[in-house]
Amino acid sequence: MKSVTVIVPAYNARDTIGACIESLLGQTRRPDEVIIVDDCSCDDTAQVASKYGVKVIKLEKNSGPGVARNIGAAAAAGEILAFTDSDCVAPAGWLERIVAALDAPGVVAATGGYAGAVQDGFLTRLQHLTLRQRQSAMPPEIDSTITSNFACLKSAFASVGGFPLYSRKRDPAKPIWGNEDEELGFLLARAGGKIRWMPDNGVLHQFRLSLRGYLRQQRFYTERIIMSHFRFPEMAGSRTNYSRLNGALHLGSALGVNLGTFAFLACLTELWEAICAARSLLWVAAPLYLLLPIEALLGLRRQGQDRSFIAKAYVVLLLVDMAWLWGAVSGMFLSLGGFVNGNRQSGAASATADQ
Repeated sequence: MKSVTVIVPAYNARDTIGACIESLLGQTRRPDEVIIVDDCSCDDTAQVASKYGVKVIKLEKNSGPGVARNIGAAAAAGEILAFTDSDCVAPAGWLERIVAALDAPGVVAATGGYAGAVQDGFLTRLQHLTLRQRQSAMPPEIDSTITSNFACLKSAFASVGGFPLYSRKRDPAKPIWGNEDEELGFLLARAGGKIRWMPDNGVLHQFRLSLRGYLRQQRFYTERIIMSHFRFPEMAGSRTNYSRLNGALHLGSALGVNLGTFAFLACLTELWEAICAARSLLWVAAPLYLLLPIEALLGLRRQGQDRSFIAKAYVVLLLVDMAWLWGAVSGMFLSLGGFVNGNRQSGAASATADQ
């Protein structure tokens, strides 16, 4: 049986890291090693984690989870590297099942989604259910990984250099992070490895508790996905954990609504022909924009949600589309000038380890 190290990056995770570690130590297939990489937290995350007797690596500069995970992997003794996040709780059989998936011929990694929310409520339930709906038609093998629920052969991880780290040429000292899970999966698949998708082996996740936080998260992730595609254009043809066509439709309709609205307001004092053109754009884009959440709403209905829940979800999903649009615009702007490869220890060369 191969040895397993579980790696958890943590930043200001004092309130959640205890439950995460307890769930890892309570696995039916107990990990041979647990490494918590404290990414220069401002709170006592490292001290809380140390109480559980796991290995804690404290970074002296905040550098993002990609750097933290790579440092944890470099320090790991296990032949298999498993990853989850500090705000996740793993069901008792999670590690046993995900490690067993690596026994199949050619499989170098296995990944899954979420089993539910740690804290129940309208917004957290909506985030979980919409993710489950989007991932319901995924094939058994994909070219992506989800770092909150992921295991990989250490040899395969090392062969592609771990999580890819790079920076903008305009800001070379700051590593980019946010979509490194999809990037790593792309590199593993490009190298010929198989990545198993495990929809029934989820972890519980602490989803965003406020609407503002959720929209900021969606804007950020869209921004980083766009930046990834500028960095790795070949990713456009890979099998990932989201639909690019669906995303493009949402972005296009939201863009049309915004352009039409701005043009209409700007042309109020201009020629009648310009006003008519702006109104035409709105007539085309607005219905598409208003109808796009229908598929997700039907999915929520199939998952047992009532009309009140679905009505509130409709408003939130429209706002999410706008967050995606501004994230895409921001991602394109930040990609101007290109990227440079960074040292995997960049920004985090100084670290101390507590056993």
